Amino acid sequence: MMTHLPKEWRFLPDAWSYAVILTGSPQSATDLVTSTLNSVATRHDILGNKHRRRVFFATLFREAQKNPRRESPEPDLSDDILKLHSLPEPGRSAIALCHMGLFPIDQIADIVGKNERDLPELLVATRAALTS
Repeated sequence: MMTHLPKEWRFLPDAWSYAVILTGSPQSATDLVTSTLNSVATRHDILGNKHRRRVFFATLFREAQKNPRRESPEPDLSDDILKLHSLPEPGRSAIALCHMGLFPIDQIADIVGKNERDLPELLVATRAALTS
């Protein structure tokens, strides 16, 4: 699907997976990633690929919060995605981004709008919610 992406955009498959967790729908995820791509690609204040990736994921997070969460995610999603989709924010995004391994903890805190000191407690609570 996205095998011939330029180096600076090779994170897009991961961004789409994250967007599916946020939206509960592959089509909504595609729409969210597309609108975010259009927004981020035209910015001239982004310096480097790591900064671009962080801005992209932070934009996905913010834009997803503007729309109501689907009460019933699409049923053909994996059980893991369905469980993650049901978690409250910002824990849902924090745990998903930690699991994806794309960012250090301070950048995850920045993406989800939390203080880095508060993130461990948030992750513990979110992990507990996952296992309940």
